Amino acid sequence: MRTSSEKVKKAEKAEKVAAQTAEKPANTETAAKAAAAGTPATNGTPTSRKPRAPRHGWHRALEVIVIVALIVAANVLINLGFELYGSLANVMWDEYRAAAGEGIDTVVVGSSTGQRSFDPQVLDAALGTSTFNMATPAQELDDSCAAARQAIRDHNVRRVILAVDYESISTVNWPGSHVAFARAKMEGEPLPQAVADYWGLLTSASFFDGPDSISALFPWGYNHVELDAEHIATNLRDRLGDTTSVQAAERVMDGWTYYGRGYGNYDGVLDYSMAQDHLSAAGDGPADFSQQGLDWIQDICDLCRENGVQLIVVVTPRPAFNVLSYGEKYPEQMSRLQQVVEQGGGAFLDANMAKGGWWEPQDTDFYDGEHLNHDGAARFSQAFAQALAALDAGGSAADLTYAYGQWDQYLASVDDISAVAATSSLEDDATTVTAMAFTGSNVQVEYRFSLVAEDGTEMVVQDWGTSDTCTIPQEQIPEGSSQVEVCVRKAGSAVGYERYCMVDISG
Repeated sequence: MRTSSEKVKKAEKAEKVAAQTAEKPANTETAAKAAAAGTPATNGTPTSRKPRAPRHGWHRALEVIVIVALIVAANVLINLGFELYGSLANVMWDEYRAAAGEGIDTVVVGSSTGQRSFDPQVLDAALGTSTFNMATPAQELDDSCAAARQAIRDHNVRRVILAVDYESISTVNWPGSHVAFARAKMEGEPLPQAVADYWGLLTSASFFDGPDSISALFPWGYNHVELDAEHIATNLRDRLGDTTSVQAAERVMDGWTYYGRGYGNYDGVLDYSMAQDHLSAAGDGPADFSQQGLDWIQDICDLCRENGVQLIVVVTPRPAFNVLSYGEKYPEQMSRLQQVVEQGGGAFLDANMAKGGWWEPQDTDFYDGEHLNHDGAARFSQAFAQALAALDAGGSAADLTYAYGQWDQYLASVDDISAVAATSSLEDDATTVTAMAFTGSNVQVEYRFSLVAEDGTEMVVQDWGTSDTCTIPQEQIPEGSSQVEVCVRKAGSAVGYERYCMVDISG
């Protein structure tokens, strides 16, 4: 008779035999079929696979670091070849750093209108000062404040001239130029300061949330050379070789000449027949001043007052047509700027409101609708030196210009025809040309309209008269006529014309 322990041993042996049998294929044929089917030969019991070991966090972090490093390296290489080396922001900061050992007691800050309105050599010859022009194209007002702060820190300057125009306060953001200014400033700074400036650029409240802020990371996307092999190669050689930013700028910007102390300019003269293309206020009309712009003006006032620095805010000269184009908005908005400046302790001077006997601009003074040329800047700098001398003597410059409350008097003082512009429209099988003469309130004008053929021959379609509109039926327009010439003169004048413009009617 079997004991209970013998029965247990027999059962355990049976279980082992059964388990071994389950782990093997039933026979060779079964195993072969299982292999052919691509399934484990387990008599229906799947074999578990060894799980893949999880990647450690540092592996993933390393991959991210490598990818970011490759992107940064590629971006740096692209910048070397594509980003414009000879920008005027680079010129200004390079020249400013080169003057580190020189005395500077006056700086000009602001946008391109300031960069091309003030010739330091003329100012210094008249006043015995030492001036550096830190203005750069489309310089935002917070950058103007940064430039002034740097000059106060480096040279203890005693005077800051802030050059502005209408767009400085109404259109306050130029992201591309903002980045170009910051990058040019950082290039000559110690690494900690450069990093701090770049971080400040990336996190700027006025810049961070805008779509154009991507230009801070990829500056070659907006400030690039002409995208062909020759220009890219030349730009790269300039950057890596011994070419100065001044030399590069003079080559890239045809006709631009650097005269020293941060100042450079062109010698061309505005073609007043093209005034339509140079109107600052067009389309929907001029915008109101931005509160952000006025706040930045306040920051500059505070900076100068806290450091005992004289601040003079100057509205730079423009051709009369570009002042008149703003209409009543000009005195309305400019008076807001004047109030902020004077309440902030600064002096204010609008050269566009100048009275005769101080600054009297000539046609040949302007390069385009917003900027003086080199000769014009020399003449204006000489006139402005007189205003500075009066201020330095404890006087006032208020008598040199019309107040904004005297806008009617200013309009009456414009006794010439500054320019004429025209537009055309096709409607109901007729072309209508509408002209506008920019002149003062006391000047009466008359117009003449002529068709101009491709070979230059003219046919008067509406002779001299006070109407500023001419409608020409399409069937009366000879084949080959593609433009209308609009001439304007003072009413009753015997001259052929005083101003003219051309308007396309070819459709």
